[in-house]
Amino acid sequence: MFRAILVAVVSMTIVSTLCTLLAIAGLIYPSRRFCDFVSYVWSHYTLIVAGVRLSIEGSEHLAGGGPFFFVGNHQSALDIAIICEATRGDVRFLAKSSLFRIPVFGWDLGRYGYIPIDRKHPRETHRALARMLSRMRHDPVSLVMFPEGTRSPDGEMLPFRQGAMKICQRAGLPIVPFSIQGTRAVLRRGVYKIRPGSVRLVFGKAIPADEVEAMTARALANRLWREVANGLGDPRTSTTEQPTDPCGGGALTIDDEIDSTTSAH
Repeated sequence: MFRAILVAVVSMTIVSTLCTLLAIAGLIYPSRRFCDFVSYVWSHYTLIVAGVRLSIEGSEHLAGGGPFFFVGNHQSALDIAIICEATRGDVRFLAKSSLFRIPVFGWDLGRYGYIPIDRKHPRETHRALARMLSRMRHDPVSLVMFPEGTRSPDGEMLPFRQGAMKICQRAGLPIVPFSIQGTRAVLRRGVYKIRPGSVRLVFGKAIPADEVEAMTARALANRLWREVANGLGDPRTSTTEQPTDPCGGGALTIDDEIDSTTSAH
């Protein structure tokens, strides 16, 4: 419990201080590199205080320099810090829209290219995605997505949602699958206790952008799910398809909005 409190205090101190500086700098000259630096410093010291010993495999698959669309599993709140540490902060996340309403921190997220996702208001998500796609044409940047939609409650991989795959296809970037193993043992969902430990991050081979675009959303979801599961050593990779997506449909969903965006361009 003490370590969890310490991590929270250190993380929030870094975030509040650097985000304030980032906001002030953004009024004068919004520097993407400074934002990358802030993300890296936050992740680096958060992981140190949490007692995370990180090992990274497959870095050679990033040798081309990107930008890439990173897609992988989600076990813990520490997963974000893991990816920021591994990429030195040079990525942008698709994040819950509620984070964008936090004073200063939320303003920085919006200013520096993070994308709000709100399942309750898909039209707002549609507009945010349209802005992201427009920005990508003149300022490409690597993106990160956890297509399970939430952290796994038991460590087992959840299905990858097809709406998430359509976002990947519209971005026009090569997709790099990644697998994170060990963060749930350090900090699991709903438990406010940190247990220092080892974390393994595995990057898979990039899937070329033209190949991504040519696949159906279902085929892409199945392929990425298998590759991420393979990086985790999941025996279910011998199956041809991922588990059934439990995400039910309402009158309007994010999938519908992505479909409408796709058909309009």
